[in-house]
Amino acid sequence: MLRLWLLRHAKSAWDDPELDDFARPLSPRGKKACRALARHMGERALQPDLVLCSPSTRTRQTWERLEKRLTLDRPPRMPGEARARFEPSLYLAESTTLLALVRATPTAVRELMLIGHNPGLEDFARELTGTSAGDALSRLTEKYPTGGLAELTFSVKSWGQVTPKSGFLASFVVPAQLEG
Repeated sequence: MLRLWLLRHAKSAWDDPELDDFARPLSPRGKKACRALARHMGERALQPDLVLCSPSTRTRQTWERLEKRLTLDRPPRMPGEARARFEPSLYLAESTTLLALVRATPTAVRELMLIGHNPGLEDFARELTGTSAGDALSRLTEKYPTGGLAELTFSVKSWGQVTPKSGFLASFVVPAQLEG
């Protein structure tokens, strides 16, 4: 079984109109959401073998705030493979680009996390979901807010076999659920 985590970056700041979209940092609300997400991820003992992260400022800052809580202390599965990679094609990627990235993931990676942006991330999660636990899919479809984290599992042996509707949406959490 393969597990895919899809994380939309935490809330970004719009304070400085001079900054372009790529350079926008996290807002105070986004930083608070990261604390709640990090706590949730630590409690769940998430262990992604590889994290692919958009290189924008807000996604990098989201990852930096979560990295310490994830249990990434085990040795890499593949020699020379980094735990996290900043992937330029993830910036504002559409679902077709995201699917290509997932399908290109080495088989040795059993748990993969993507940190990216909407609307592509939400479209991708909906496209991959065939079935879901409880009301996870209806909540995801209703709104995939900043800091939203979807967990999909696949009953295939390699990432190259991932296709639309082949995933099971095991969970979908948002910071508002975790902060209360």
